[in-house]
Amino acid sequence: MHCIIPAAGKGTRMRPLTWSTPKPLIPVAGRPMLAHVIDSLLDADVDHITLVVGYLGDEIVSWARKTYPDIRVDFALQSEADGLASAVLLAQQFVDDGPSMIVLGDTLFSADLSVLKGEKRNMIVTSIVDDPSRFGVVLMDGNSVAKLVEKPSEPISNLAIVGVYYFASGIKLMQYCRELKEKQIKTRGEYQLTDAMQLMLQNGEPFGILDIDGWFDCGKPETLLQTNRELLEKSGGSGTPELENSIIIEPCIFGEGTVIQNSIVGPWFSGGPGVVIENSRISDSIAGAGSKFCNVVLGESVTGERAIVSGSSAKIYIGDDSVAEI
Repeated sequence: MHCIIPAAGKGTRMRPLTWSTPKPLIPVAGRPMLAHVIDSLLDADVDHITLVVGYLGDEIVSWARKTYPDIRVDFALQSEADGLASAVLLAQQFVDDGPSMIVLGDTLFSADLSVLKGEKRNMIVTSIVDDPSRFGVVLMDGNSVAKLVEKPSEPISNLAIVGVYYFASGIKLMQYCRELKEKQIKTRGEYQLTDAMQLMLQNGEPFGILDIDGWFDCGKPETLLQTNRELLEKSGGSGTPELENSIIIEPCIFGEGTVIQNSIVGPWFSGGPGVVIENSRISDSIAGAGSKFCNVVLGESVTGERAIVSGSSAKIYIGDDSVAEI
């Protein structure tokens, strides 16, 4: 199966981390966001991915091809941020009349996608939310979708579209995305995929919904840390650091070559390879590869790769190659 993954955003709410790392490659629970996304697609037999990229796009494509050598990975370049339907349309040269999925590159989720194999209807993965005005929403009629509305000003449904879609025909999907642009149908100034799907509904293309088991927000550092906590609680952690006079409070994830001396680490710590922690107390944090922490008490923090943090108690968000003396 083919899957289109829009991943062109600049991730401005995640700066300074995203100055040097594309948002989909920021680690959470020991792996890049995009790794969690692609792993979730394997149950649906996805063997072809098209990445729609922009900012730092070469890094995303290179990482995907190296990490998933058995999956065909191609890409389309998005130069203008004018809506999800427009981004999806950039992948039209790679689709055929077989099924295509769309999954947002920073949408971490838990759902049984194996049920999509052989599905003849279009399907939308949904979740009940408290504030539907922030999302595209689905209005149901029995087991079928009756109406789709992007960010409704008046509450018509609390069933939100979470950023995971299945289309029985990739060619038909592209047909309606083109129609949306040809007719200049925009919501809040952008070509919305929700509006393209509404056109499909109006022309007799049926939609069903698939419930989600878990949906994790990685939009800003605070929610990234919350997702890190939830995924660590679910997985139980992994990795065996080199310990000297130190205590680990699970769950934690440690990359290869992690060294911990005279420290207490955890719970909810996840670090990349080569992290060094000395004379410190660190919990509820994400550390990039090669980071070093010395004489600090740190919580609710995110650091990029090769960051050096020393001093006293703090809460920080710093990018790659930073030095923080507190």
